[in-house]
Amino acid sequence: MFEKYSYKKKFTALVLIFVMLLITAYKRSFHTLFQVINEYRTLAEKTDEINKKANNTEGLTKEINYLDRVIGKEGITKEMVQQGIISFASTENPKVSINDLQPTHVFSDENYRIISNQLDVTGNCNQLLALGYDFEKKFDFSRMVSMNFYTVKKSNTSEVLHLKMIFQNYENTK
Repeated sequence: MFEKYSYKKKFTALVLIFVMLLITAYKRSFHTLFQVINEYRTLAEKTDEINKKANNTEGLTKEINYLDRVIGKEGITKEMVQQGIISFASTENPKVSINDLQPTHVFSDENYRIISNQLDVTGNCNQLLALGYDFEKKFDFSRMVSMNFYTVKKSNTSEVLHLKMIFQNYENTK
């Protein structure tokens, strides 16, 4: 049957059949295999990114705790902060007396809201220094941003030492 064809025609027919089989095999098997391999690579990259982000959550938690220590705790109302300042001052050093507590001042702009509290206390130098240090190290509702020592003369004979402290909380409004 194939004897009437020349070797050249047989060879070209064989090459054509081979090419058709290659195309069919590629479309049926290899094309989907290459798609699966590419999809596997992209999914492996995504899982690596997710694992890196998951490992970074500890770092984010540490950063949040650091920022809470620096700018005061988040989610506390301004009344709670003011009451916390009063109770902390009265319990940490009962010999220090509260002279003046200004009303809470709130400043807002488009990104942040700043809540300021001002406390004026009287006492001797060591008591006021100890109270200021305790506020700086132990009080975590708000951060002290200013300390000012000054004296006031009472009835031209005695001087009273005052410490004015300003506390601020920062809140993100977005």
